[in-house]
Amino acid sequence: MRMNPGLVKRSLDAHSAIGLVVGGLMYLICLTGTLAAIAETFERWEQPSIPEFSHAQTGAVENAMNRFRKEINENPESIWVVFPTAEIPRMHVSDGQQERFTDAVGNLLAEPVEGWTHMLRELHISLHLPHNIGLVIVSAIGAMLVALIVSGLLAHPRLFKDAFKFRLGGSRRLEQADIHNRLSVWGLPFHIMIATTGAFYGLVGILVFSAATAWYESDTNALFDAVYGADPVLEAPAQKLDTARAMSELKARHPDVSPIYLVAHQLDTPAQFMEIAATVPGRLAYSEIYRFNADGSYLGSQQLTSGPGARQFLYSLYRVHFGYFGGQATRILWFILGLALTVVSVSGINIWLTKRARNDWLDRTWCGLVWGTPLALVLSAAGAVFTALSPLAIFLSVVVTSALVAGRQRNLPACRALLQATCGACLALLAIAHLLNYPPTQFGHYLFWLNGGLLLAAAILAVLAHRSHRVFRDPAADAIPVTIA
Repeated sequence: MRMNPGLVKRSLDAHSAIGLVVGGLMYLICLTGTLAAIAETFERWEQPSIPEFSHAQTGAVENAMNRFRKEINENPESIWVVFPTAEIPRMHVSDGQQERFTDAVGNLLAEPVEGWTHMLRELHISLHLPHNIGLVIVSAIGAMLVALIVSGLLAHPRLFKDAFKFRLGGSRRLEQADIHNRLSVWGLPFHIMIATTGAFYGLVGILVFSAATAWYESDTNALFDAVYGADPVLEAPAQKLDTARAMSELKARHPDVSPIYLVAHQLDTPAQFMEIAATVPGRLAYSEIYRFNADGSYLGSQQLTSGPGARQFLYSLYRVHFGYFGGQATRILWFILGLALTVVSVSGINIWLTKRARNDWLDRTWCGLVWGTPLALVLSAAGAVFTALSPLAIFLSVVVTSALVAGRQRNLPACRALLQATCGACLALLAIAHLLNYPPTQFGHYLFWLNGGLLLAAAILAVLAHRSHRVFRDPAADAIPVTIA
């Protein structure tokens, strides 16, 4: 079907305009989201000395709760015990404000740090702005990504026909265009899913407020009760929690589920009850929640995996967006697809800059942002693991410095080569230092894989730096394929 040329031109103009407006933030959100797909492993890497185990011993949950109330907070309103999983084989206990790791019998250990991984997640979710404001901005960019996808499809009628066509060895603009278009086509279903789920997260607050005003007399709690199910209303004499019976009841009634956490609500009151969240095989929902009396007797489930379709859909968004289902294979796939989307966001700006053909401070500042951001992530990770410095402060200072210094350089390829080489060298040093300080034979073999991945990334950066240096030495070599930024 031949498309109207006027529609194609208008779509291309809209695609370019939206891309230029959100390009920098889109790149940052895509890059941090890519890393967030394996954030659980980074959590372990950041605190490798915490004991790991696959199953807690009998009585560990009760012991963890009792010790937490004795040593940390005597009268919490609620208390959570998070069980070890395949992704994070560690147990911890929290009252929602304070948190401690535990050993396999429930003894309290170190406090989880809000370090580099926390910074990474917050950067992706809210850009470290006031939470609600940042969440809305990030979600608005997700909505703009939907608009970019639609306008891109309309602006390029031959996009699918040319899905495997590369014009490598020609001009830089054509190479960047082919990289941009090919990765856009190959990852299209993923891009649509990421954009729509990401847009929903921040806009849900506006939707909740509107729906509560329209149908629930502005009572948002009533709306949430209708969507997710209300808490049980209990009246019984306050008694000691029987967590062991609750766990046994769950295993007897639902032997196939995998518990994630146990939480006791409204402690030491007649209304106290327990919930156990557990993943259900074959369901995308984050968990089902099973409820129990204080004595451990079964009350029922919240029907998050078997209730209304809308409820199941809403409770599945988190796992779908971040790839937190299907084990490590899904996380790695989401990482690869996220990296491709990151390249798409960068190459789109590259096309505009190359077409602009001015080679001025704007080109070099963009180069500083593109390659200064991963450098900032590496240096902030090193600061978080080996020093007491704030990872956010390091990140922001390195990004700003890279952009300012790059903007004052005269040669773009030389600037690009320097940043790539510096990032690769710092990444290699970080991986080697981590291996030396935390030997995988002592702290966990997963450190071999993660630090090995960091060394592989350092090697790729070294190759890119070498190619950029060749362009600096010989401008005619600017036709080298897949040169980003």
